[in-house]
Amino acid sequence: MYRQMRYFIAVVEKNSFFEAGELCHISQSAISQQIKALENELQVQLLERHGRTFTVTPAGRYFYEQAKKMTQMQESVVREVRRIESGEYQRLRVGVLNGFSTRIIRETVRDFTGSHPHVRLYLTTGTHEELFHPVNSGSLDMVINDQWRALSDQYVNEELMEQPLFALLRQDDPLASEDRISLNALQERMCILVAPAEQRETETSHWRDVMGLQSSFLFAENVDEACLNAAAGNGFYPCDADMTAEGGTVKIPLFRDGKPLIRKMFAFWPESSDSSLQWEFTETLCHNLK
Repeated sequence: MYRQMRYFIAVVEKNSFFEAGELCHISQSAISQQIKALENELQVQLLERHGRTFTVTPAGRYFYEQAKKMTQMQESVVREVRRIESGEYQRLRVGVLNGFSTRIIRETVRDFTGSHPHVRLYLTTGTHEELFHPVNSGSLDMVINDQWRALSDQYVNEELMEQPLFALLRQDDPLASEDRISLNALQERMCILVAPAEQRETETSHWRDVMGLQSSFLFAENVDEACLNAAAGNGFYPCDADMTAEGGTVKIPLFRDGKPLIRKMFAFWPESSDSSLQWEFTETLCHNLK
């Protein structure tokens, strides 16, 4: 079916059996027969023919989009197999959003490096902006980030999970005895965020405008510093379920308008990149998220 998928992709993109045949180095009649054979195998009409022209059916449009992803992945796998055979190492550079589960990332790194001995894996952490620009410029191969911008078709946007958020705060705080905390109840407390000086304005806008938090903000250089400030009673640190509450802190679910406050986590990388390693890292990550 792989070859037939390539033929179908060519027919859709060229909008012509003749031009698709030239691109694939087979005759027009042969590529037409291959598409009909594909439809018979799937038991689905992919193209609606109108004499010498055709339109792509809704099922055909969906199949085209999925077939393109699958063929790109297969081609990437072939390239990787050949690299491994030649003894050549590959590199995968992954950026991870500050505060995302350290446990899950460690498990994923362990499993991925164990099954990919010919891959050099490099990881870094950062804020939304710190991760966006490197993956956009090519200095990172993929990022694990929340949905901070509208999804772009220039990127693979693979949703990983909807992640409930919690408030890490001092255990003797009056709110620490609650089973949930609304954002409105936190307006008088400082929200502790991790961001460098040049990113603090954009982080503040995100948490106010997108997440709906109307607190003042205290910025830390790293997650450990944020947790220490929460333990000292200097505010609360928004974190995920895997954050360990220790050193006199507790972790309480955050709610907004009566619903859990969540962030959608994605794996992002450029659509144009050689993406077999990104897909395999993402699959390993998803397995550990279950």
